[in-house]
Amino acid sequence: MKKKLIKYAALFFASLLMAGLLTGCGTDSVSTVTAPSASESASTVTTTVTNTVEYSSEDLDGSWDLSTAVAITLQGDSASVSGKGAAYKDGVVSITAAGTYVLSGTLNDGQILVDAGKEDAVRLVLNGVQINCSDSAAIYSAQSRKTIITLAENTANTVEDGTVYTYAEGEYEPDAAIFSKSDLTINGEGALTVTGNFNNGIGTKDDLVITGGTITLTAAKDGLRGRDSIAIHNGTFDINVPGDAIDSNNDEDETKGWVSIDGGTFKITAGDDALHAESDLTVNAGDIDIAQCVEGLEGVTVTVNGGTIDLKASDDGLNAAGGINSSDSSERYVVRITGGTLTVDADGDGIDSNGSVYFEGGSVFVSGPTNNGNGPMDYNLDCEVTGGYLAIAGSSGMAQSPQDRSGQYSITVFYTDLQKADTMVNLEDETGKTVFSFTPVKEYQSILISTPDLEKGKTYTLKSGDTELTDITLSAMVTRISDDGSEVAVGMGGSMMGGPGGGRRGGGQPEGDMPVRGDCPPVAPGAAVSTDQVKEEA
Repeated sequence: MKKKLIKYAALFFASLLMAGLLTGCGTDSVSTVTAPSASESASTVTTTVTNTVEYSSEDLDGSWDLSTAVAITLQGDSASVSGKGAAYKDGVVSITAAGTYVLSGTLNDGQILVDAGKEDAVRLVLNGVQINCSDSAAIYSAQSRKTIITLAENTANTVEDGTVYTYAEGEYEPDAAIFSKSDLTINGEGALTVTGNFNNGIGTKDDLVITGGTITLTAAKDGLRGRDSIAIHNGTFDINVPGDAIDSNNDEDETKGWVSIDGGTFKITAGDDALHAESDLTVNAGDIDIAQCVEGLEGVTVTVNGGTIDLKASDDGLNAAGGINSSDSSERYVVRITGGTLTVDADGDGIDSNGSVYFEGGSVFVSGPTNNGNGPMDYNLDCEVTGGYLAIAGSSGMAQSPQDRSGQYSITVFYTDLQKADTMVNLEDETGKTVFSFTPVKEYQSILISTPDLEKGKTYTLKSGDTELTDITLSAMVTRISDDGSEVAVGMGGSMMGGPGGGRRGGGQPEGDMPVRGDCPPVAPGAAVSTDQVKEEA
């Protein structure tokens, strides 16, 4: 759904409150018969993925040497330090020099405070710890070049803050259970459970990098928050938050505020966006399961180069919008799919761009809106299909098809009657062989189909369930028909009009690019229908 009022003042990626220092807490090949199903892995799609994030050896290396490290033993209401560079006083373990610090034990109500030199790298090895702080961040890096949290192998670690923070006058940081004013990296092979009772779970004012570990996170607001950027190389994540699950929120610098998912396994339940970037959001790999969110993937650009993404959204599935100096429609806004498998169940627009949409590879399955105020796909400028497998179904009132300049054939079908949920769409060639099938999980009255197997001049038979509807002979790159085979007229934007609820809403195509009335089937608005997951089509 287009936002007439951008939620944030502004939304780079080329190719995702301080307590007193002394007081502490204290007190890929695809089947040629049918499109690859939503249950198939991203490896079934042939694609080349190039990671543009460079992860340093500091980020990737989770090894450490106990013989040269400083040992910090947490002893409930106190702590002991063996070595230089750290000290304990009044509930606070203060680390003031570069080095590796190995923490073990329990701190009942205190804080791990990093206050080192601006060029110092500090590694905190969590070697089986429970750290609780009632009035501030449990782990707080106030100053360092970079703080690295290494999760020791075969250990379980828990970090929790309180519901109310105590700040020094004029301060407003930290604001997360684990918080850093500088770059923050999490690596290793252990487990970390974070409970952010005050605000966010894990946050930094600079770059957040995660290259390993098993992280379970709940928070009062957002889950992972890196103001300048978030880059995830690997790890297993279970995030349940009422705000954004993964959020990079720099809205002042166009080269920052990006998110890159380069691997990992994600289980996400979010009350707002699941993956949100103030500039560019890129998914190169990973297994992402978003059970609940408002909008799934959002950024000025949203690029999916690989991975498996399965999401359920109460608004848009993918949304390219917002950003610095944002306007309602701009060439800056791009949704681009080059690989991977994307399955969307959206009550708003399935795929939405205030600019353009490009399908270049991968597999896209959309069960879109049942109401005619939204579209299965919604774009303002261009939509080109040059590769991949597409099944984009939903209501018909705002449905759009690709543009004729596309390099791969597509068919958009508008049904006279509302099709029930779980009614299979099947496309057979002249020999009766299935070239494409998809079963939307919600009611639908339009569907966009595109596959590399479609050929010009060939005739295909369209079926709805077991019912044969019409024969379709491809004579153009983009075919738009009613379910009786009659042609549907459109404007330059590829959207349709006609019947109750037809036409575009405000914020859609410019005035001079409105569709013309043609032989459109009547639109029958259906009651909102939702399902818990997208059906896997074999």
